[in-house]
Amino acid sequence: MSQKKVSEGRKPSVSFLCDCLGISRQGYYQHVITESELEVLRTSIVLYCRHLKDTCLPMAGMRELYELCKRKFGDKMTIGRDQCFNIFRSNGIIIRKHKRPRTTYSNHNFYIYPDLLNTQPKLVAQRFGELVVGDITYVATNNGWAYLSLLTDAATRLIVGYALHPTLETAGPMAALKMATEVYARYGADIHNLIHHSDRGIQYCSNEYVCTLKDLGIRISMTQTGDPLHNALAERMNNTIKNGWLFDCEDKTYTEVSSMIDRAVAVYNNMRPHQSLQMQTPAERVMSFAHCRFS
Repeated sequence: MSQKKVSEGRKPSVSFLCDCLGISRQGYYQHVITESELEVLRTSIVLYCRHLKDTCLPMAGMRELYELCKRKFGDKMTIGRDQCFNIFRSNGIIIRKHKRPRTTYSNHNFYIYPDLLNTQPKLVAQRFGELVVGDITYVATNNGWAYLSLLTDAATRLIVGYALHPTLETAGPMAALKMATEVYARYGADIHNLIHHSDRGIQYCSNEYVCTLKDLGIRISMTQTGDPLHNALAERMNNTIKNGWLFDCEDKTYTEVSSMIDRAVAVYNNMRPHQSLQMQTPAERVMSFAHCRFS
C-alpha cells in the first residue's frame, strides 16, 4: 500500500484514497457513477409515484407502486422491493396506517335478534323499503377518529340515512335512522315490516335503538357471528364511501369531514351508476319504485 503523505489542510487525492482502501481508481469511479445513477433513480421513483398518487391512483399501495415502477424504469430499476418500500415511507408517499379503531362491541347483555337476511334461501330485497342494512365505520379527522353510521336500502343501494358522530354512542346511529325514516316517508315507501339488518353491536342492540325500531313497525335482524359477509352490503358501502371520497382527510376538521360526507353521499346517490342496478344510479332506481322526482 502506498505511503503517500497528505499535506495538512489539503484534501486527499483519489489515488491516495484508493491506495488506502485497496481499490483501483477504475473501481472508485465506477462506484461513484453507480451511486449517482441510484440517486437519479431514487428521485425518479419519488417523482413518478407522487404523480401517480396525485392523478390517477390516490389509493395505490406499496406493491402496486413497486410493480408500476418496474414497468416504468425497466432494466434501470435496480432497486429491490424492500429498499423501494423504504423510499415510499421516507418520502411520505405511503403513510403507515394507524391502528384501526374497534366499532363493534358485541360483548353485552342486550338481546340479539335472529338473522332474517342470511336465511335459506338468502333474502333478496325486491322493492324500495323492504330491507335496510346498517353499519358504523371510522373516519379520520385532524382531531382523531370520528364515526360514520350508514343505512342503505338494499333494493336500490340508496343511502337513506347517514350521520357522523365524534363518539361511538348510540346518538350517531339514531340520527342516521331518523334521516332514513324521513327519506322513506318522502317517497311514500311503506316501511311497515321493513327489515333492519345490522351487526350485534351495542348501539344497534341498545334499548333506545330497538324501541325506536319497534315503534316504527320495523323488523329487527342481526348477524349471529362476527363474519362480515353476513352484513356484506353494509361493509361494501363503508368501503365505497371511504375509499372513494374520504381517503385523505386526516388534516381536515370534524366540520370539514362532515361536509365531505354530505358531498360524497350526494354524488353516490345521484351520480354514481351501479353495475348491479344495470348502470342506473340509486336515485334513478328509487324513481322506478317511487314514481317521483328525486330532489
